[in-house]
Amino acid sequence: MGSSVRSWFPLAALAFALLVMVAAELVPAAGPQGYPLIQGLHGLGTGGVGGTGYPESQLSGVAYATAVSADAVPSARLGWLAGLACVVLAVAGWYWRELRRAATPPRPGRFVLGTLGALAAVPLLDLVGLLQFRLGGDVRGALLATLGLVLLAGYERSWFLLAVAGVFALVATAFLPPVPGTLAAAGVLFAAAFAVLLRPRPDGPDTA
Repeated sequence: MGSSVRSWFPLAALAFALLVMVAAELVPAAGPQGYPLIQGLHGLGTGGVGGTGYPESQLSGVAYATAVSADAVPSARLGWLAGLACVVLAVAGWYWRELRRAATPPRPGRFVLGTLGALAAVPLLDLVGLLQFRLGGDVRGALLATLGLVLLAGYERSWFLLAVAGVFALVATAFLPPVPGTLAAAGVLFAAAFAVLLRPRPDGPDTA
């Protein structure tokens, strides 16, 4: 199946994406329109239900229930969906290159469909986590990243990567607030990437 030494790149790519997400969160909104924009995004000061700007009388049936339900679930402070989508594309490009170098190129049509399917799965699974399990946005994002690590561990047949996925999930969701937890999770991933690179291979050094 896979060659686990190349799994350093997905680990490092996800860690780098987490750092970018945290940096984007910590940069304050500049300009006089920054605070009203943030208010609008978080539904503050707009009146109505869930910041929609409409009174309850104008919301009916499913629309009203959805507004109340979404308002009760914490939104994501970090841009998980965009970050994970970028990681999916970067990892797909990396594995395409590595498989071609190993003289086992995948079928282009199947590979592209698989990549598009993975991209589509990110927002769909996030929506399931919101509507079915009512998880907060940052928890959903961390769990989606964990699922990706589990799939990577299965592809590479690596117990080490599976253990990394477990530690990542605990650090990112259980012990710390979103931003510090994400920074700690990025540290876990970078350490794992270096461990993969430095671990001696049973078949000798990588010459591919």
